[in-house]
Amino acid sequence: MLNIQQLQKYLNEKNLDGWLLADFHGRNDIAVTFLSLTGIITRRAFYFIPAEGRPTALVNPIEREKFKHLPGELIPCKGYKKLESELKKLLGGYKRIAMEYSPLGRLPYIGLVDAGTIELIKSFGLEIVSSADLVADFQARLSGVQAASHRRAASKLVTIKETAFKFIAEALKRSDRITEYDVCRFIMDAFEKNELATQFGPNCSVDANAGNPHYEPTSQFHAPVKKGQLILIDMWAKEKAPEGIYGDITWMAFAGAKEDIPERYKRLFAVLVEARDTAVAFLKEHIGRREVYGYEVDDACRKVIEDAGYGDYFTHRTGHSITTSEHGSGPNIDNLETEDRRRLAPGHLFSIEPGIYYEDCGFRTEINVLITETGPEVTTLPLQTEITALF
Repeated sequence: MLNIQQLQKYLNEKNLDGWLLADFHGRNDIAVTFLSLTGIITRRAFYFIPAEGRPTALVNPIEREKFKHLPGELIPCKGYKKLESELKKLLGGYKRIAMEYSPLGRLPYIGLVDAGTIELIKSFGLEIVSSADLVADFQARLSGVQAASHRRAASKLVTIKETAFKFIAEALKRSDRITEYDVCRFIMDAFEKNELATQFGPNCSVDANAGNPHYEPTSQFHAPVKKGQLILIDMWAKEKAPEGIYGDITWMAFAGAKEDIPERYKRLFAVLVEARDTAVAFLKEHIGRREVYGYEVDDACRKVIEDAGYGDYFTHRTGHSITTSEHGSGPNIDNLETEDRRRLAPGHLFSIEPGIYYEDCGFRTEINVLITETGPEVTTLPLQTEITALF
């Protein structure tokens, strides 16, 4: 993942003198990933990539073998006094560098360097800027191969969703006992048949359980699925390959006929559909014309729900980054939990998933959007426009 020439090109374009990767005990997982560090890492280390010239690593002699694969000079520093003096010497003459730092703590995903280390670097007279966009550009932008992997996974998820709803409908028509957990197991079996993998299981929740965005049915704790209930299915999976990229969708159903769906359910879901589609329209209008940031898309989506009077019931961000992890390291669609000012660029993949949650029921619609060179692409078609009636 570490391409020094490309990184230096980026640093020059952004008027940065360098990127300082700082770590202690593997806490900065961005540094660990970029530097391909493996095994036990317990000492402080710095790796500086200047905009011009060779990189330099400052490491404890005990762990120098962990860094020998990296390009550039390696300077052993066995104590903190030596480490600080070498660091000051290394950074002398530079003015503006990037680090895993989040101003005001607004983006904790990137704020991985402790305040004391930031103070130390600033004491050398340097300006520190956040590496948020740098990391998003080099760690979270999908290649063409990865984008194709995502599209295949997303297509399979849409099909599995249909078979899961059919599984529920047929069981209820036969008056068989079926639970949320049974549905989750059915989906997991479908993942295996379709050669998909997931770190955590899918979610099926009914009625009040759907009002909990992070509800997880288990073999011990689950509810039965019955006629007349609201059903939420959320599933995520990727191809069984190291570079497989997740797909992640949520659909709503009603265990009954279309005419029996309560008007309240229809009204609330219609608001979410409008909010979701407004977010996509915002992306289509602005991407390619100017820089667009995750927080803006969240604002556009959230405003629809707030204007409809349900803002207090939309309790989470609009969307999250998707990569080889279901929650990736790229920009999130968020101006609620964090202020995500990372720009959305070609190769970034994320969810759009507005929700409204009450104690007796909950609603969510979730799609995936990939930013391509020609604009935003919804990869999880078809869009759900109304609650699916199972009978």
